[in-house]
Amino acid sequence: MKAGERFWAFFDKTITLMMLISSVLVLLDALAVTIDVLMRYAFSITYAGLFELTEFSLLWMTFLGAAFIMRNNGHVRVDAVISLLNPRHGAIMNVIGSMISLFILIVMTLYTAKLTLHDFQTGFTLSGILRAIKWPVEIIIPIGFFLLFLQLLRNTYRQLADLKVMSREKQIPSNSSNKGGL
Repeated sequence: MKAGERFWAFFDKTITLMMLISSVLVLLDALAVTIDVLMRYAFSITYAGLFELTEFSLLWMTFLGAAFIMRNNGHVRVDAVISLLNPRHGAIMNVIGSMISLFILIVMTLYTAKLTLHDFQTGFTLSGILRAIKWPVEIIIPIGFFLLFLQLLRNTYRQLADLKVMSREKQIPSNSSNKGGL
C-alpha cells in the first residue's frame, strides 16, 4: 500500500471515529437534558451548568462530524443552476465552488488556530456558571476546519479526475460516427 493510500485510509478511520464520538455526544446530551427536566419536574432540582455543557457539546458535535458528512456528500447543496447546465459545465462549476471553499476553509483553519493558541497562552476563561477555560472548548474548531479542508481537497481531486474523463470522452468519436468501419 502506498503512503498516500495509507494516509487516506487512516484519515477515513479518523473521521469515522470522530463521527461516532459526535453521535455519542448527541445521545449523552439527550439523556442529560431528559434527566434534568425530570429532576426539575419531580424534585425542583436542576443542574445550572448543563446548558453550558450542551452548548459546548453542540460545538464539538458539529466539528467532529463535518468531514465525515463531506466525505459522504451529505452537506446541503443548492444546485438549481448547476442542474440546468450540461454535465461538463456543471462539473466545472462544482470545481470552481470547491476551490473557493478550499480557500475559505484554509483561512478559517489558520484564523481559528491563531485564536485558540492565543486563548491557550492567555488562559482565557469563559463567563458563565462553569467559568470554563476557553481553549479546550474551541480546539475542535481549527481541527474540524482542517479535516474538512482535507476532505474537500480529496473531493476536489476526484472532481478534477471526473472532469478529465469527461473531456476525454468528448474527444473520442463514438462508434456510430465510424461509418462502415470496425
